[in-house]
Amino acid sequence: MRDDAFAAVAWVRERLPYLTSGRVLDVGCGEGTFLRPGAVGLDIDVARLRAARVRSPLVVAGDVRALPFAAATFGTAYAHRMLNDTGDADRALAEIARVLRDDGRLVVFTRARPPGAQAEAGTGGQVRGSASPDRASARDRLDRWNGEARLRRHFADVRTETPALDDRAALFIAARPLRGDRAAMPRGHGA
Repeated sequence: MRDDAFAAVAWVRERLPYLTSGRVLDVGCGEGTFLRPGAVGLDIDVARLRAARVRSPLVVAGDVRALPFAAATFGTAYAHRMLNDTGDADRALAEIARVLRDDGRLVVFTRARPPGAQAEAGTGGQVRGSASPDRASARDRLDRWNGEARLRRHFADVRTETPALDDRAALFIAARPLRGDRAAMPRGHGA
């Protein structure tokens, strides 16, 4: 990881306590980089969850596009550096909004490259945890430049914080999930 990436992760870690309330779901928690003790971690990669269990024993194997939790279960959800790997960010965001309480908050950290930039070296265009490239995920992006608009489809209040130390990083804070007819799913997307 480059120095600016390490600095961006440290910046996010410093911000999280001020942005977190209630029961926490860390979606796409991976090895638990942001997983807080007592929080629920979810990832599709079982091997990575074994490492995450060191931070919190409450880890679940699952897909963010079909979360195994009841509606309005969590006060805060984290989705850090994983939405672009889902293949359907809007479906993932709709599911996250569903499991958040009415006063819930989603915190999204991204370091996605600018639109049109090449995929990060070594990924080969593959969705994390997938054996084959997913060309749709390359087009279905949430990044510093479009993140607020993408999140406003699913949340009433969205704001962005950007660190001076990293020109790709953004932290989105989305509150008051929209449900049912109030959610604005783009055409071609559904549950």
